[in-house]
Amino acid sequence: MLNYIFEFMTFAFPKAGAQIGVPFTIAIFLFLFALLKCQYQVIPGFMQVKGLAFSYTLFVSVVLVSLLFNLGNFPVFQLATVMMVIASPLAIGIGRSLNPQTALKILAISLVIVGVYALIQRIVGIVTTSIPGVTYTFGQDLAAKPIGYGMAASGEAQKMPSTYQNGNGAGLFYAMGIPILLAWSPSSAKQKVLKIVAILFGCVGLLLSGSRSIMIPFVLFLIVLLVLVKNKLNYRNQILFFSSLMFIATLGIVYLLQSDNQFLQQLYTRYINQTLSDPTGAGRTSQFVAAFTQINGLDELGFLRFLCVGLPWDQVGVLEGFVSILFNYGLFGFIGFLFVLAAAIYGIYERNKLASIGFICVFIAFIVDGSFNFPPTLMNFFFLTGLLTQPGLQETSHNSKTVPSNGGTPFSLQEKKV
Repeated sequence: MLNYIFEFMTFAFPKAGAQIGVPFTIAIFLFLFALLKCQYQVIPGFMQVKGLAFSYTLFVSVVLVSLLFNLGNFPVFQLATVMMVIASPLAIGIGRSLNPQTALKILAISLVIVGVYALIQRIVGIVTTSIPGVTYTFGQDLAAKPIGYGMAASGEAQKMPSTYQNGNGAGLFYAMGIPILLAWSPSSAKQKVLKIVAILFGCVGLLLSGSRSIMIPFVLFLIVLLVLVKNKLNYRNQILFFSSLMFIATLGIVYLLQSDNQFLQQLYTRYINQTLSDPTGAGRTSQFVAAFTQINGLDELGFLRFLCVGLPWDQVGVLEGFVSILFNYGLFGFIGFLFVLAAAIYGIYERNKLASIGFICVFIAFIVDGSFNFPPTLMNFFFLTGLLTQPGLQETSHNSKTVPSNGGTPFSLQEKKV
């Protein structure tokens, strides 16, 4: 029961808690106890995914060495970030220990809660609907969060953060959850309704998140996603699926041509106009240029240190995305982190291509978005990795007549058979 409560809190209310020097949330508190309960599942979880154990060991080793080189040169918040980055992948053991059907129901319920709350924020207001200590961390200021203040002419926020305090973090959750639920085969009629509702509000939430870093790759992979969904269906349902898509697309085109909707204009401004008119990627290219200019000024010894363990942390400026890993932990830490994510994604892809689409999109988003430095993004990523790479699960489709050669259960995110 503890593990399921942890799952619900880290998905639905990840920021519920208080600022005690550093943010301390209920989800992190439960993570510690859930990890103790599932400690014997962690190593098998890493070993189940090819290359993950080696990559994680490399990454953690470099990070710890970098930590030793920076003793006394960083604030407590920096230490908390380091511990979160190296501890979050251990959630693979918690995900591996859960019943898939129950875990997927909790994921669906969480997606509904987060998506509905984002819609309420869009209609009523972010600050107006906020509940300190529940929808955001008590002691922090929502207005100071990266939710798009100052990007609109009206002065309104353009990113609906829902319970994640950050539109980017919420967007990453939607992007992972939607494909997984599309791959889910519910065991009852009520669960099928829950699945549809969760996917619907997940899509609404993703649209409202205002996160271009995840929205752009998700849209680019949308055709692949739809093809994989089609392949899961039998011929009759494929025809119905294709017809429904054409009907919805036609209605959407007619609506766009006939309406003069302020909300649609805001979406266009956020996702298209601002993207095309800002060559710096919200200032990220300027960050990267300044950072690499700093590297050019290093002497031989300083450059060698940069390659091995990164720059001194008190000399690293504000950086987003994978570049922040490179500058904080060096080349080997950078390679280790990339391989950790890539191994997890490939492990999921081997078992279920459809469910892996969201993780691929998240990987692309990480190129420019540093949400992996803050909970619960990386924790959710590896929790779901553990869930989706459980032994005895294998992908199947209505187009395939083959039986798994290893004797495993066909992968439909249903309960494992013993």
